[in-house]
Amino acid sequence: MDTVNKSIWIDLDNSPHVPLFAPIIKHYRMRGVEVIVTARDHAQTIELLKLNGVDDFAVVGHHYGKGKIDKIRGLLARAKQLVSHIKKQDKEISVTVSHGSRSMVLAARWLKIPIVTMYDYEFTETRIFNIFSDKVLVPDRIPESTLNEIGLPIYKRGKYPGIKEELYVSKFQGAQNFRETLFAKHNVSDDKVLAVLRPPATTANYHDAHGEVLFTAIIQLLISSNEIFTVIVPRTREQAAEIREIIASRPDFTAPCTILDEAVDGLDLIYAADLVISGGGTMNREAALLGVPVYSIFAGRQGALDKQMESEGLITFIRDNGDLSKIKLKRRKPSSANALTARVEKFVIREIDRYLT
Repeated sequence: MDTVNKSIWIDLDNSPHVPLFAPIIKHYRMRGVEVIVTARDHAQTIELLKLNGVDDFAVVGHHYGKGKIDKIRGLLARAKQLVSHIKKQDKEISVTVSHGSRSMVLAARWLKIPIVTMYDYEFTETRIFNIFSDKVLVPDRIPESTLNEIGLPIYKRGKYPGIKEELYVSKFQGAQNFRETLFAKHNVSDDKVLAVLRPPATTANYHDAHGEVLFTAIIQLLISSNEIFTVIVPRTREQAAEIREIIASRPDFTAPCTILDEAVDGLDLIYAADLVISGGGTMNREAALLGVPVYSIFAGRQGALDKQMESEGLITFIRDNGDLSKIKLKRRKPSSANALTARVEKFVIREIDRYLT
């Protein structure tokens, strides 16, 4: 297949998309395919690009706020910025790819570039993706009836096996002595239970305020026990500041705790943990794939992936304060990460390749 003169445009508008697409970007660049990468300055997206060794990218746009009007304004403003940026490249782009970047979909449609979209939560706002994308890649665990309900045309569907996080977790090797280094850096005794805590995505369009109530209860549970070392992974600087205020207001919160202010390798952190508690989906699924006990405080409508993983015992959902007793605050036995294949990566590459012939 002659792909030397082909170009791909990949847009990353949130931090979880970086580890997902970093292997894809590297794969095509090694094949001699030009990959134009754009990234939104939001959460840890830029820091994670550098951490993952992706150094050729352009920062386009930022987050405009969590209000509905702000979101619409931001969507249109960034789409316009992306159109301007891509026009300046003066290149013939064969296909655009993203995981749920609405601004890219609008920009690519305006530029008449074929669009491949991925999403794995069917109850987010999907209309832009379903209407304007040429192909939509979703996990095969989402039932056909649900895809019919949300209006994804049959001819646009591409259903990949498993879950998207397999694409990069399958490559996980792990840094040596990560846990020991983490404890030493924060001057914490390494015999404590390591809990990794991720707040809810308060700026997402699917956010439910009950998740914040649960998050506050989880903080109280973890940071009131001196047997636990809690590492909190905030999504934004604003969220980090809010969490610091919560902790500072409680003099009884004396247990060791740190709020990360810089990007770290998420898989290394998860694999070092004894348990993970998260208000989102990506970190939960990463933990499940790595064999780490994981608890979800996601309060929105449960998607097909979460429903199946809960039924299989891979994730425990905490739905109210009465469920806090389900959380096992203890050291876990050392174990190997689950053996995974490259099936998701192969599927995504095969779909992209269709536009490069």
